[in-house]
Amino acid sequence: MDGTEKIHSELEACLKKINSAKLGSLDQAVIDTLDKISAGATGLGMDQGKKLIDNLSAVLKNFKEGKSNEDSVSLRLTAIEFYLKNTRGEASTEEI
Repeated sequence: MDGTEKIHSELEACLKKINSAKLGSLDQAVIDTLDKISAGATGLGMDQGKKLIDNLSAVLKNFKEGKSNEDSVSLRLTAIEFYLKNTRGEASTEEI
């Protein structure tokens, strides 16, 4: 498994945790995991992926502080899911 595949797998696992939990019950560990994944994406030149991950992380932090709403989190989750779908697999070897 190369670095990009590892980032994708880690991100998918993190998204599953977020989707299966109630947003209000998400702990800091999920946000910390996103930040670690973002750092890994930086090292691999996955600039668009890093932006999306950082955006989700920031919105989750804001949500926990009551400064953002569930729709904003949902929008970011959808964007990352779309990103993963379109950057994974044989047909896609480059980030879009």
